[in-house]
Amino acid sequence: MATALTPGTAPERESSDERTGLANQGESALVSERDRLLAAVLALCASAGRVDLSQVVREAATLALSLTGADFAMFVPAEAAGFDLPQVSYQREPSAAPPALPEAVRLSEVLWGGEAVRVDDLGEVSHLAAGQGGLGGETGRGRCDKGGRAAEGGDLCSWVGLPVKARDGDAIGALFVGARDPEVFGAREVELAQALASYLGARFDNLSLSLERAQVAGALQQTLLPPTLPDIPGLQVAARYRPAKAVARVGGDFYDIFEVGEGTWGLMVGDVSGTGPEAAALTGVARYGARAIASGEHSPAELLSQLNDTLLRLRLREKFCTLLYAHLVPCKGKVRAELANGGHPYPFVVRASGEVEQVAVHGTLLGAFDELCVEQREVLLEPGDLMVFYTDGVIEAHGSSGDFFGTEGLVRVLSNSAGASPAQVARAIERAVLEHQEGGARDDVAVIVVRNRRAAS
Repeated sequence: MATALTPGTAPERESSDERTGLANQGESALVSERDRLLAAVLALCASAGRVDLSQVVREAATLALSLTGADFAMFVPAEAAGFDLPQVSYQREPSAAPPALPEAVRLSEVLWGGEAVRVDDLGEVSHLAAGQGGLGGETGRGRCDKGGRAAEGGDLCSWVGLPVKARDGDAIGALFVGARDPEVFGAREVELAQALASYLGARFDNLSLSLERAQVAGALQQTLLPPTLPDIPGLQVAARYRPAKAVARVGGDFYDIFEVGEGTWGLMVGDVSGTGPEAAALTGVARYGARAIASGEHSPAELLSQLNDTLLRLRLREKFCTLLYAHLVPCKGKVRAELANGGHPYPFVVRASGEVEQVAVHGTLLGAFDELCVEQREVLLEPGDLMVFYTDGVIEAHGSSGDFFGTEGLVRVLSNSAGASPAQVARAIERAVLEHQEGGARDDVAVIVVRNRRAAS
């Protein structure tokens, strides 16, 4: 005879407790899953800023291990990918031995065939002909032996292999995840791994494009700077140039030194507004335009005035530049410097005695106003004296606290430069600016230093 249970009896309470326990377990699992996905999203965000392809590969492989619950994850580059990529693998425990891909026909198919493969039990699939199946999976329960070993999969029984492709469809490599047990990877795990493979393909495309642009920009930048500095009787000359740390960026700083006439040398240092192709165009016009005008035996002030007219006629979308131009004339053991300034930072003179002088020569920037107001000054360099020209990337360099390097920082470096060679002074300025910015240049930095070659008596 059955006994009716009244509400609140022990079996019913046990059933309720069991349901509560299951609900708590489900909630805990969901929280754990949420935290895992959040960690993956944050890792992907961090990886998006990488420019090292090898590091991107490593991070994607570790994420694949975490997101799919796999025992093993591996990235294998395609031989003809055109990228210098490593083969990387990660595992939860050191006992998981990966397969040798040349012997694992079904897995190698991802690389040479470019198609995704899911294998639910490699112990069964090893007996099947290569080419069967696909992402839909090869099913077969318990065909891996007790130790989880399969002919093609090493110690791993379940596999998902996904091609990593560029935007044009070319194979870059393959992403694999494996597990010891059969039938571990369902549709959700495959979808997550596929998303990572797609992410890798997009990252390779973007980085490849950025690197290509950077190479083009670097080549273009080099055409805007003199390949070598001339050997000038009576003068020592050195220069340093460091572009800002930005990919595919053409800097706006430039300098040049060239012979104007017998015994007279023209020196310029400038900075154009903006970056990119338009800035490069303006830089080319300013540099080569100044060279062309200088051949007409104009004074520095006249040269700037004519160059200003040239820039205004071009109407380069309100682009402008600053330019400091000087004639250097070594004569009888001294060097006469005639300077005119188009809105550029003032140069400094470091006397052989160690005294530092700023040469205030005023003028308005070029390409912005019809009427140009420029001042011309003459400075005499005695034996052993230095003159230092630079761009605003030096004095406007700012550290993490926001403080500028400024002319004060430059003077500190120059105060210790008496007797130093131009190369030593230029390197010291560059090093001090980078240290002030904690190693990273936020703007282009150009420095050119000339020294009266004769030793001070």
